Amino acid sequence: MASTQAPCTRQLETLADLLVGSERAVSKATAATESDGLLEKLDYHGITLLVHERNLLPSTLHRQLEQRKAMMAANELLKTRALAELFAAFESAGLDRIILFKGSALAYSCYPQPWLRPRSDSDCLIDKSQLDQFTKVFDQLGYQKLFAIDAEHIHYQATFGKALAGQSTINIDLHWHISNRKILARAFDVDNLLLQAHPLPAVAPQIKIPCPVDSILIAAVHRLGHHPNEERLVWLYDIHLLSQSLSASEWQSLVEKAVSKQLAALSLDALRLCHQLFATPVAQQVIKQLQLAAATSEPSQLFLDRNLSEWHYFWRDLAGLDGFNKKIQAVWESLFPSADYVRRQMNSRWTAVAYCKRLLRGIRRLTGY
Repeated sequence: MASTQAPCTRQLETLADLLVGSERAVSKATAATESDGLLEKLDYHGITLLVHERNLLPSTLHRQLEQRKAMMAANELLKTRALAELFAAFESAGLDRIILFKGSALAYSCYPQPWLRPRSDSDCLIDKSQLDQFTKVFDQLGYQKLFAIDAEHIHYQATFGKALAGQSTINIDLHWHISNRKILARAFDVDNLLLQAHPLPAVAPQIKIPCPVDSILIAAVHRLGHHPNEERLVWLYDIHLLSQSLSASEWQSLVEKAVSKQLAALSLDALRLCHQLFATPVAQQVIKQLQLAAATSEPSQLFLDRNLSEWHYFWRDLAGLDGFNKKIQAVWESLFPSADYVRRQMNSRWTAVAYCKRLLRGIRRLTGY
């Protein structure tokens, strides 16, 4: 079994020190501004404005970051209004089986200002049986369905975008499974999340978001299930902020849900690293219970090994499909998506050339060459 201890690099530790206001980290940041590309690192980890808001960055960056802050705040206001309008339209259409989750849900509920939590879209979970009804509302409000593969057995989401004032845009990522990875896809569904959901009056009374316990588990799934080759501090900081609000009974609920959903190893990995980087208060009893569950063979432990090639994930996704016909369809969808999609994806006028380019790219991804 792969180790459940996440790697922690010196760079992660230094940037985490900035988030918690370490004087040593501030001194290092000042010295490293030019030579080490500090701003680029902060941007990658999604924590630039968080650190700036605490006056922890060199004064030479102040003007630039104040301009960025003003732009982000203005964009956020437009997106908040658009999100409220959208959910009001869903309610008017009788569509209440929808929940806002991941980045936007956390931005509005965990952070002092939503623009402190960068994200490229707002994620919503629905029941697939209502997809056409939701799509109709998007059409009525002027949203466009964005370019993406149309594959029933390997892709469980669709993105809708709309231009706002100025150069702002809002993108809504509509999911009917919590993850595109089959091992994780059924960990939550919309009705399950709505049972303990919280309202989001800061945006609109119609909007519901997952409870903190569910949000932590979803964040742990997203971190390794969607991005096994990345480690961004903002994803861990989300978990840190959520963890701080949990009561003893909620911690026990987290353990029980992590065990029943076979997410103990992913949860343990995230919480251990949060404790190491941010001193996140996680009771030793919680760690012990998750360790005990993680010692069993959980399918999701696959994602703890960050050195796996893409074919490992695809093979496990394939194994998770019910029935031989669905497996064949998934392979076909992966190898031969629609001609229009492949031409656009591979930027080619010729269908045969586009498929060849895609095949070669797939071979490289699967073999690691």
